Amino acid sequence: MFENYSYKQKCGALLVVFVMLLATAYKRSFSSLFQVVKEYRELSSRVEDIRKKTKNAEELRKEIAYLDMVLGKEGVTKEMVQQGMVSFATRSQPGVSIHELAPIHSFSDENYTIFTNQLDVVGNTNQLLQMAYDFEKQYDYSRMVGMKFFTTQKNNKEEVLHLKMIFQNYENNK
Repeated sequence: MFENYSYKQKCGALLVVFVMLLATAYKRSFSSLFQVVKEYRELSSRVEDIRKKTKNAEELRKEIAYLDMVLGKEGVTKEMVQQGMVSFATRSQPGVSIHELAPIHSFSDENYTIFTNQLDVVGNTNQLLQMAYDFEKQYDYSRMVGMKFFTTQKNNKEEVLHLKMIFQNYENNK
C-alpha cells in the first residue's frame, strides 16, 4: 500500500501523524500537567504567605500583650478604670484614705483617645509609697504616668501628706 509513495511523501505523512499525535498528547496529558504544576506553585506561594502572616500574627499578639502591660488593658471603659482605681486603693492600703477623685479628662487625636484620671490620697509616708508601688506593679486597667507628694496644713494644725497619682489609658479610634 505504501509502495506507491515516495520517501518524501512518506516522511511528510509521518511528520503530519507525529504532529497530530503530539497535539493530542498535549491536549490530553501535558496541558493538564502544566496546569497542575502552575496551580501547585500558586498554592505553595499562598501557603508561604499564610505562614509568614501567622508568624506576624504571633508577633502582633506579643506586641499587644506588651502594650496592654505598658498602657493598660484594652476594652475597659473609662468608668471601669476609675472604679477600679477606687476599689484598688481601698483594698491595697487600709490606712490610706481617698482625699479627692478628679473627674475623668479625655483627649482625642486622629488615632487615639487618651483618658486621664487623678487620685489624691492621704496617709503616712510608708503607706503612700507602698500604695504607689502596688499601683505601678499590680493595677493593670491603666498606667500611672505621674505622681506627686505634697503636704497641706489646715488652720495651723498638723500637716497632712498627700499623694496625687495621675493615670492614663489609651483607646484606639480606628
